[in-house]
Amino acid sequence: MPGIVVEIKPATVVMTGIEFMQYGDHYLDAAEYLSARNPDAWFDPLPYQLLCQSLELHLKSFIWLIDRLSRKTIRNKYGHDIEKLWRHAKERGISRYCRPTEARDQTLALLGPYYRDRKFAYLDLSKAWEGIPRIRAHPEARIVMTRLCRQLKKSLRKPILHAS
Repeated sequence: MPGIVVEIKPATVVMTGIEFMQYGDHYLDAAEYLSARNPDAWFDPLPYQLLCQSLELHLKSFIWLIDRLSRKTIRNKYGHDIEKLWRHAKERGISRYCRPTEARDQTLALLGPYYRDRKFAYLDLSKAWEGIPRIRAHPEARIVMTRLCRQLKKSLRKPILHAS
């Protein structure tokens, strides 16, 4: 086939909310698995880390669905700030997919700063002295997060798949 020239140019791959949703689903599954393995643990930060990660990614999939922002823009705008994501999601109509409640707001206010600062992922003395007793005083927090993530997993699936 002499004389045929193939020119390859850079391609742009556009990531959609599916990426955020799929990973959010997997983090939720992992959190539920760990929680079920040792439900009486004194304090295990890993389920909290995984639930917060799941929520972050589900909220980012919602933001993508509504605003169609690029993955890079979403990451740069929100980072790991689930409180900021939750506020913005409520402003953008997340109530179509889950019910914002005072319990959810309080839980995110409790867990959000620890997650944003990666204190569930790494051993941290301030978390050990202040955070663990504070979080243990609210055993409902893990249940609230699990229910919220489950609800978003279920309610966002079809709209995200349809929009992608």
